[in-house]
Amino acid sequence: MRKFIFGIAMAAVCCGCLMSCNEKPKHYRFVKQLNDGKEEVETIDAKNDTDALKQYFSRMEKIIVENLDKPESNFKAMYVISPAGDTLNKDEALMEAIVKSTETMPQTAAKPM
Repeated sequence: MRKFIFGIAMAAVCCGCLMSCNEKPKHYRFVKQLNDGKEEVETIDAKNDTDALKQYFSRMEKIIVENLDKPESNFKAMYVISPAGDTLNKDEALMEAIVKSTETMPQTAAKPM
């Protein structure tokens, strides 16, 4: 009887581990407010808030670089909203953690052309 209960307990633990390892990504919203009052909303799939903010920074950087040659920006604001409805770029602790993690990453030197 003890072996049977132990076997069931081990099976439950293993199933729990497999289910947690197979976690699906969460859907975040990347919102861009335009100067004319319209909003463009894209979906970001990320495993957690930190990953979502990293994707947000890379998309924001790409948009800024694409619009460098334009005299005026089309965007009033950009932000990312979690599945729970929180605006992630207003969370100071999370933003500091992202900035610190990018500061510790090795920088590659730009090659002269």
